Amino acid sequence: MKRYPPLEIVAPIIFALVFAVTLIYSRLEPHIEEVDMSYIKQFTGKSGYVLVDVRKEDSFDGFSPAPGLPGGHIPGAISFPFSDLRVAAVSAALAKVGIVKSNTIMLYCNSGTLSGRFADALVRRFNFSPSRVKHYRGSIRDWITDQNNKLLPEDHETGNERQVHR
Repeated sequence: MKRYPPLEIVAPIIFALVFAVTLIYSRLEPHIEEVDMSYIKQFTGKSGYVLVDVRKEDSFDGFSPAPGLPGGHIPGAISFPFSDLRVAAVSAALAKVGIVKSNTIMLYCNSGTLSGRFADALVRRFNFSPSRVKHYRGSIRDWITDQNNKLLPEDHETGNERQVHR
């Protein structure tokens, strides 16, 4: 009868192999840089940089997306809702608004969730270079922490209104 090594010896070896494969795989994964408010302020409006609001158009246009969260967009941003990634001619629609591989694309939403998914889609589905895609993880929630930062349009809802538009 053949004898196998005890589990106390095999388990750490298997764990080490799984850890090594995971580490190698994570190094091969595209890295999308997370940027902060100062980066957004520094590069918005500069040639070759496109700031994209991936929220619903209502939020971009000034309607509060949720209680306590203002509507409106960061000055200089364009609107390209996350849901529009599902339209048939999405590549042409992206190019029409300047979301092209030769530009650096800076993405934001309300809290960083949708913009992170959008960044991932640009890299994985549309083959953008990860170095050209920047994710403003703090998004609108971070932007409004500086009372000197504006949101457009100027008559946007503050998020304290009784009825929130969806």
